[in-house]
Amino acid sequence: MTKNVFTAIILFILLSYKGVCQEPYLGSVSTFAVFTAAGAFNNLGTSSITGDIGTNSSTVTGFPPGFVSGDIVEIGNPISSQAAIDVTNAYNDLLAVPCDSIIGTTLGSGQNLPPNVYCFGGMTTLLGELILDGQGDSTSIFIFKIDGAFSTSTFSTVTLINSASSKHIYWQVNGQFELGDYSLFKGTVIANGAISLLESSSIEGRALSIAGAISLHNNNIYFKSDPIDLSIELDAFSVEKNGENNELSWNVFSQTNNDFFTIEKRIDGDIFEIVGIVDGAGNSSFEQSYNLIDSEVKNQINYYRMKQTDFDGQYVYTSIISIDNRMKGKLKTVEMITNLLGQEVNELYDGFIIYHYSDGTNSNINYKVN
Repeated sequence: MTKNVFTAIILFILLSYKGVCQEPYLGSVSTFAVFTAAGAFNNLGTSSITGDIGTNSSTVTGFPPGFVSGDIVEIGNPISSQAAIDVTNAYNDLLAVPCDSIIGTTLGSGQNLPPNVYCFGGMTTLLGELILDGQGDSTSIFIFKIDGAFSTSTFSTVTLINSASSKHIYWQVNGQFELGDYSLFKGTVIANGAISLLESSSIEGRALSIAGAISLHNNNIYFKSDPIDLSIELDAFSVEKNGENNELSWNVFSQTNNDFFTIEKRIDGDIFEIVGIVDGAGNSSFEQSYNLIDSEVKNQINYYRMKQTDFDGQYVYTSIISIDNRMKGKLKTVEMITNLLGQEVNELYDGFIIYHYSDGTNSNINYKVN
């Protein structure tokens, strides 16, 4: 084998290896839109987050009024403990990636960059618009390694063109990260410091920290993940009244690797709570029916969703269904309304009124002031 051929083979292997190994392994933290391994987590205003959120050293505050579609995980939860390990490993993975290009400490102002590993020697700022060009490859990888704090200006944007995807953009920040007011950012940030998302800024990606507080202010955060196939063939998921209770029912034509179902309910605000867990059948090609009774029903609209979890921990949610429980039992017909003197009045009467129902068994005394 000639020296030139040998050199060409080595270069081919190295280049191929580089393309495979650049992305960090996120592990359990991949389901989180916002997470810190060591820091407080606070939200102000009506932030909307798609994905899980959490902290491994404190509690999460501000939800509601903020809305989160996934789980809220706090200190003491084994999930947060594992996520803290995985986010630290992912940060170290990025730290070990060699630089392809060393550029100045200012980004943006219409700058257009192709896929690459970009390194910055100190505190860095993004001004205006940064354009990332995927060059027709939806799997192209962008890595930005910033050895210092990173901030963006007000109304800054990261624009993706030619098939570039936020799923393959990573920002390793050795310091705090601050996203300016009304900015639109793309990619997964893993910072070694506090993360502050200022007024009405948005991230298509993730905001993760290995050591720092999380501060949100009316933000929108979501990430685009590879779709997870539903491992069950679901026929229907419904809810109906059953006496004083609500009964959740669903049919499954077939299931693969199905560990269990979790029924969750939202009543006040936007936080879902667990109603109950029903075991799945693992692997089955036969139709099966499932049901769960919710006996803690309040006299208002109750919203439900179902979470199906595989044996390997992957899960997927159904759409939200609802039932109006503001009228329990049989609806009674009012035949007559009187005051305490027995005089017939209408609903607008000021004072004590008695409702006389068609079943003749009960009268309801109310005090109404108009």
